[in-house]
Amino acid sequence: MSNPTWHLIKAADNQEYGPISHDTLLGWASEAKISPMDKLSSDGRRNWRRAPMVRELQMDWLIQMPDQYLYGPTNVATIQEFLATGEIDGNVVLIYCVDGTESRLKDQPFFQDSPHQVRSAVTTLVGAQWPDLQKGSGEALLHQRVTLLERQIMEYQHALDERDRANKILRQQFIEATGREPV
Repeated sequence: MSNPTWHLIKAADNQEYGPISHDTLLGWASEAKISPMDKLSSDGRRNWRRAPMVRELQMDWLIQMPDQYLYGPTNVATIQEFLATGEIDGNVVLIYCVDGTESRLKDQPFFQDSPHQVRSAVTTLVGAQWPDLQKGSGEALLHQRVTLLERQIMEYQHALDERDRANKILRQQFIEATGREPV
């Protein structure tokens, strides 16, 4: 049986890529180019699944970011990319979704092999471009813009989650105080 071809929709800008070979998809995942919110289809775009639901991508980790926001599920490559860019350090907590265990990143075997040991701001961009982007000075700016937008999405999602929690607390307090549902 041959490997399927894939189609990918990036959540950040709703842009579709494909058809993509199975090997290319795995390569993009290993380069941290696929986020947990991206959607994938292997059946000619009839059915779409979120990237973490595609077993081959090994998006089995949640990262407890320094502000307590959970990012993921994601894969080791993305964890290493966050480490290389300074967004996280070895002290962040990782949750392995397969069995629910928690540990510090620095205690994981892949921590010592992570590119943060040898990468810098200059080398972080190497290999992290979409294949159809033009080479040149605009490339770095585009990557920075995408990184900024992804960070903003995470911040907005975190703020939305916080507002939802606050709303639930206020709703419960209202019900307890008045004995009825709010209008």
